[in-house]
Amino acid sequence: MQHMLVWTGLGFGLGILLGGSIGNTLPLWVWLVGASATAAAALVARRYPAVRRSALIAAIVCLGALRTASERSFPDWLLLRTPSLEEVEGTVVSYPSLGASYVTFTLQPDLLPGRLRVTWFCDAPEPGAVHCGDRVRLTGSAEIPEVFDGFDYPAYLARQGIFATMAVDDDGLTVLPSAGGSILRFGDRLRQTILARFGRWLPPDENGMARSLLFGDRAALPEPIESAFSRTGLMHLLAVSGLHLGIFLGGAWWVLRRVGLRPRWAYPAVGLLVLLALWVVGPRVSLVRASLLFAFLAFGSVLADFGWILRRSIRPLNGLAAAAIAILAMRPGALHDAGFQLTFAATASILIAFSEPLNWHRWIADFARRFGRLEWAIRSVLTLLAVAAAAQAGAAPIVAWHFGAIHPLALAANLVVVPLAGLGLWCGFGAILLSATPLLRYAIAPLAGVLAGMKGVVVGLSKVPLTQLRVPQWFGVWLGALVVFAFAASFYSRGVSSWTVNSTSIVSGSSARPRDVPPR
Repeated sequence: MQHMLVWTGLGFGLGILLGGSIGNTLPLWVWLVGASATAAAALVARRYPAVRRSALIAAIVCLGALRTASERSFPDWLLLRTPSLEEVEGTVVSYPSLGASYVTFTLQPDLLPGRLRVTWFCDAPEPGAVHCGDRVRLTGSAEIPEVFDGFDYPAYLARQGIFATMAVDDDGLTVLPSAGGSILRFGDRLRQTILARFGRWLPPDENGMARSLLFGDRAALPEPIESAFSRTGLMHLLAVSGLHLGIFLGGAWWVLRRVGLRPRWAYPAVGLLVLLALWVVGPRVSLVRASLLFAFLAFGSVLADFGWILRRSIRPLNGLAAAAIAILAMRPGALHDAGFQLTFAATASILIAFSEPLNWHRWIADFARRFGRLEWAIRSVLTLLAVAAAAQAGAAPIVAWHFGAIHPLALAANLVVVPLAGLGLWCGFGAILLSATPLLRYAIAPLAGVLAGMKGVVVGLSKVPLTQLRVPQWFGVWLGALVVFAFAASFYSRGVSSWTVNSTSIVSGSSARPRDVPPR
């Protein structure tokens, strides 16, 4: 099967759903026996490919159920003790989010079997007060989170291993001496140093936008601006994701290829930049997903460049599925999170749209050639439109289901704001590189200008009627079915069942045909 990893990922996800719904009613050995029996059946049925594949998928479903059923809930005594928890010592295990009047982070207590989501209230907190990896003593009040506005906040936190929240006053946090430091601690220190330097030269609104756009930290973003991005359906621009990583890596790839570096060496070099981005920004789900997808594609491309595999055997959907399996194996509860669903649905929709037989990229290239000297401009605009439309198709049903809203003008808004976001990212990268020099005050001026323009456009678009429509939850299911039907109809109309894609073109933006795929 050309997309065996895709079916594996779907089976693993189905198993997680089964394990979460009925896992507690069955002992773990039932799922283990089921996985072993179906795997054995796959080995026995070698002469019957359909039976073998079905048995393998069944084994993967059992493994997914086993993985999620093995997750243990918090002990009752821990939940009963939480309201009386006033002082705790532990280690900060997340990159702190720095707001205008508070700092939030996740704490792993020394003597408790669970984590705390801590909010430290302090006036105008300066970057550098607390870092990932610091040992701290907290004095405050803890409580079990409650459901609000239909959002199951306790379950959301529990999937991250967090059993309670804790509010800490200004003088309630003490950083304790600690021996040595982890690599994430040094990465967070570098991040907060850059944030502090940006804060000296950027106005408050633009500073909050820069933190969101470059580092995915929305804590300092003013509420009116965040509301405008939410209303226009452009919140994805404020969460560091595949779009941001793609812009960054696209430029790096272009430079490396222009200096004559072959893919077998260019991919590892770009991979180091991916690790650097993860180290500075932090291991956010959307960035981890994009990084894992790049890793799988890069590994396959290097093998193809050495001639060990055919380039047409590199299938981005398999890479995306492998990234999903890796994340779910580490944290199966992520399957229920809107962020996980949005990032994978939007990316899968883009990959399907630019894969055979749809191959929007080829259609765009053929159409743009008719305009002669304007070919590059037409191709760029149409590619941006196609990517935005595909991403919107994948994300819209999930947004409707989780948030009860659709954004009819989101496609047009993306055409205007995404180029500004890309320009802002490049200005931000330049400012980051110069952040340790006196030139920062001059390098940050273009970033401030782009962010101010971006703010004006988004706030203006948010006031347009019909920018956001409230819909019932069932509308998300209907919209999802419509998207699936549209893709299925497109595949049927093209009359081709195999999907291939040139993974190099995804990274480099080239419209070249794969070397070993004959023209149709």
